[in-house]
Amino acid sequence: MSNVRKTIVSNCEKKFLLKNLAEWTRLDGRAFDEFRKVSIVFGKDWGCCHVSLGKTRVLAQVSAEIQQPKSSRPSEGILNLNIELNPLAAPHFEAGRQSDLSVQLNRLLEKCLKDSKALDLESLCIKMNEKVWAIRVDINVLNYEGNILDCASIAALAALAHFRRPDVTCDGEEFIIHSVKQRDPIPLVIHHYPVCITYSIFNGGEYIIADPTIQEEGVADAFMSIGLNSYKELCGLHLGGKADLTPEMILTTANKAARRAGQIVQQIKETVEKENNERLEKQKSGCGLSLLNLTIEDNGGPGDISTVINQWATKEKKNKKKSKRKDKELKSKQKEDCPSETVEIQKCGEGTAALVPKDQKENVWTVIDSDKENSDDEIEVIEVPKPVIDLLDVNTDSEEDVVVVLNADDKTRKKKMKK
Repeated sequence: MSNVRKTIVSNCEKKFLLKNLAEWTRLDGRAFDEFRKVSIVFGKDWGCCHVSLGKTRVLAQVSAEIQQPKSSRPSEGILNLNIELNPLAAPHFEAGRQSDLSVQLNRLLEKCLKDSKALDLESLCIKMNEKVWAIRVDINVLNYEGNILDCASIAALAALAHFRRPDVTCDGEEFIIHSVKQRDPIPLVIHHYPVCITYSIFNGGEYIIADPTIQEEGVADAFMSIGLNSYKELCGLHLGGKADLTPEMILTTANKAARRAGQIVQQIKETVEKENNERLEKQKSGCGLSLLNLTIEDNGGPGDISTVINQWATKEKKNKKKSKRKDKELKSKQKEDCPSETVEIQKCGEGTAALVPKDQKENVWTVIDSDKENSDDEIEVIEVPKPVIDLLDVNTDSEEDVVVVLNADDKTRKKKMKK
């Protein structure tokens, strides 16, 4: 772990936090035994689970493969747990490198889930001493805002409860793995749901707060992690740091943690059941829509993607109606400004004619002959009807020259008379 990139809590922040604790208040406004909100979302694949504990977010994925069993346990499957701390969660985490924190989290999670026999490993045996299922739980920390252990334990349990392994049959010496189309996948057998509940300890046990944030973890003297299931059975206990705690304080804290564990287990079971019902009804689900709902809810929105889409659609319909109404009004104004005029055909000369409005009067235009422009001769004046010029598109954007053809016969006749 790179200590250079690690955010260090300053002395002023430490004093301010301890002063708030002395006044029985926390920086985020929670009580000492109050926990942050837990959100559980499942992906489209079996065993994919996203859990958010406040702003701490974790993604768990369960995978299975067939392996040979261990020689000491020939009739039991294999369960592996792995927590990955990547730079996406915090800048001081390094990818592909085991740090002290990752090793500690892996060991605590294995004590809580694996050593407590939460998963029935004998149900994973295909053939004794030959083939068993090896279940692997990969946990990736997406955002680190304190209390990774609790969030990771919830994600691992929810992913294991949601996972389905393919059915396998043995025909003599051959093992046949059936696809989802052939046979329904089989869920894992879970005896109980142990959950890790973490507390931070300040001033040698004077203040004990639940679900610490990243600032509180940096200031705390010690932390206590208790693994409990919904039956109030102790599945693991770990005390790290330096703090003197009496047995009465530990028992009181364990009773509070047991109530919290029961609530979390009930939430996991209800969420898994709801997800299974949605899959049976073939409704759209997945982390994408749910995370979008979570983001909208965090920003103060309605928190439902269908509601947001409906609001956007109605808004777009209103905008289209307004634009159509404006176009109609503009067209009607243009018709009023440019009323239709009755025109008549006026003969300008031999072989030429023009459309002239009835009320339009003829104006006199002066045309200068290019051959006599520099001479001292008199300038010829020819009467040309104005509508002839109006009919030409003088204001056009085209770069081509506009040519006006006059009556050539009258012009040549006048030139001959002068000569």
